Amino acid sequence: MVWEQLHSVTSPNFSTSFANRIFSDVAGDITIVVDGESFLLHKFPLVARSGKIRKLVADAKNASLSKLELPNFPGGPEAFELAAKFCYGLNFEITTTNVAPLRCAAEYLEMTEDYREENLVERTETYLTQVVCQSLDKSVEVLSACESLLPLADEIGIPETCISAIARNACREQLVSGLSRLDCNTGSLELKDRCLEWWVEDLSVLGIDFYHRVISAMGQSGVRTHTIVASLMHYAQTSLKGIGKPQIWNPAREILA
Repeated sequence: MVWEQLHSVTSPNFSTSFANRIFSDVAGDITIVVDGESFLLHKFPLVARSGKIRKLVADAKNASLSKLELPNFPGGPEAFELAAKFCYGLNFEITTTNVAPLRCAAEYLEMTEDYREENLVERTETYLTQVVCQSLDKSVEVLSACESLLPLADEIGIPETCISAIARNACREQLVSGLSRLDCNTGSLELKDRCLEWWVEDLSVLGIDFYHRVISAMGQSGVRTHTIVASLMHYAQTSLKGIGKPQIWNPAREILA
């Protein structure tokens, strides 16, 4: 949270006061439509940071292009609004809640260093590395948010980054606990209960594909087998309840037939 407070997003070239002073009295000259929601904005700050919008404006047959639709925008209008604020230099916080859709929005809009230094791709990647990947629970939260951002999130590697961080942090938690693998595998039931990590329940928020990838990464990273089995059991009981019941084979059904 300290990082988030000290590193809220501000553009190095467009301070909030500067953006307000320049644009408050200037009528918008382009409408961007995202999932049916319209944003009346200004071309200049958008094309300064977004390669995609720059190309769309430059390639338009109508020189006075006044409307653009961005289909299949990752994260929807909420993510676009934050990306637009970034273009204007308006202040907001990157958080675990918005970093995944923001990173995908930045990719979609081509907000890379090719167009402006410290652009949105770089800023979100920095947050993922310096904040999200240092915490197991933050990594799980961001990974869960990627469920609605596929396939783009996978293409740019957010899930893989989070999965690696989860496995790495789980191993770290295991070492910090001070309980050896031998103690956990051969100790009393009470000791084994103490070996169960707090993240066993946290992983239940993940869809089955991401969960499978996390468990595989944990196994390869050396997380205790006992803990992985406990996680599998908890996940089956909480997240898979009722899935596929009509397809479950029932021998009695065949006998009655």
